Amino acid sequence: MRKLFLANILIVITLLFCGCGNYRAAHDNADKASVVVDNINVDNYFVKGSNKQTFAKAPGRVVVVGENETETLLELGVENNILMAAAQNNRRYAMRSYNKDKFDHVKKCSSGYLNMEYITQLHPDLIIAQQCVFIRNRLKNTDYWNARGVATLVPLNTNTPSKHLVPETIEKEMKFIDDLGKAFRVEANAEKIISDTYATIDEINEKRKNYKQPKVMVVEFLSSMICYDRTKLVGDMINRIGGEIEVNPPVIGFENVIKEDPDVLFVVCSHVDYGECLKKITQNPALRNLSCIKNKRVYSIPLRFTYGSACRTEDGLRFLASKMYPGIEIDDKN
Repeated sequence: MRKLFLANILIVITLLFCGCGNYRAAHDNADKASVVVDNINVDNYFVKGSNKQTFAKAPGRVVVVGENETETLLELGVENNILMAAAQNNRRYAMRSYNKDKFDHVKKCSSGYLNMEYITQLHPDLIIAQQCVFIRNRLKNTDYWNARGVATLVPLNTNTPSKHLVPETIEKEMKFIDDLGKAFRVEANAEKIISDTYATIDEINEKRKNYKQPKVMVVEFLSSMICYDRTKLVGDMINRIGGEIEVNPPVIGFENVIKEDPDVLFVVCSHVDYGECLKKITQNPALRNLSCIKNKRVYSIPLRFTYGSACRTEDGLRFLASKMYPGIEIDDKN
């Protein structure tokens, strides 16, 4: 009888441990199923701090705003997860050729629909949009959506061009891609984009060794002339491939350009007037003695290669290198 009693006790203990083991395994699997990414909290275009977003599963009803943001999802292979995209593809240097067909099958809306009422009716589980979208008369702030169960992922380098508040870097751009990969469970695809980008930097730096280091300046004409210095993403890109780029005030005048006298001057063109923006530089009599004017080294560059570039960072690096180092041959993914 005593032996039978002890045997029963052992059976009960074994079952308890097995049960605990099964619970622990299930609990561990649940933990692995959830992904936490550290993004930013944005209110009226301002970053308020860190904003950890938890994804129990890959988002399947995604509202994405912006050409580069949309193309990055296409590049990651998650186009079927897009519920609605507010993006264009009709400008020069549009999406990569192999992403154009994917984009044709994505449901789209114009930027005029970016308001609280319309987006709420879509019932998204994730909104991907630049900081400028989270303003009072558009999508308010990230807190509003997070409180209602809608995750938000904001590109980290989309600070206002007219202020140099937060240093922008290629690393932050790659972190955003890595976070997207984690959220959508396509980490390998994200790593491919990231590794290709850094490989392009290495390739450019290897091939530019015999070139003189150029002094570079980047400007854009908005309500005033904006300077993208080395604290901005495109400035970091230029610096990483050997260009000399200074720190400047965010808003400058022509006297700043004259004082700096860059070897190469890029003019960011945001809209369909691609190339027209150059005339404010090249046809200005006060600038005729600039080195870049004399040597015809003033170039327009699309915004998508310089600001929140995401998967197009690699293309932006190639574009910059082709103008900074004439004759350099860098492989083109398009």
